[in-house]
Amino acid sequence: MKWLIPMACALVLLPIHATADNHLAQYWPEGSAMHTGRLAQERLAAADKELNRVYQALLKAMPEDKPDDYPRRMLIAAQRAWMPYRDATCNLKGELTGAVRMWKSAYTVDCLADVTQARTRELQNMLACATQSEDCRQVP
Repeated sequence: MKWLIPMACALVLLPIHATADNHLAQYWPEGSAMHTGRLAQERLAAADKELNRVYQALLKAMPEDKPDDYPRRMLIAAQRAWMPYRDATCNLKGELTGAVRMWKSAYTVDCLADVTQARTRELQNMLACATQSEDCRQVP
């Protein structure tokens, strides 16, 4: 009877431990929707991290504008509006692929990574303008 509780715990926890790392791309066949989707998720995580770094640097670099801090408020508003736009656009692109559900998800996440990287480049250009290291009067 002493072994019953530890054995029950082991039987419950063993499947959890065995599948703990199955979220990594390496555990799925290369070329599968899961593998492609996991790679896209890793790329999205890196893109999000870089976007946040550049966004925070831009917020810090923006000059104060008394009394209402209009430029900083507009940056925050633009970023808040951009996020739902990104998500809705990529969800639509994933749906329009005509692929089955798992591939739609992979295409959506891949799109999210691409659009996030593009937004990061936009913010980097704004950061260059805010720090006056570029002539910002030129249209890109």
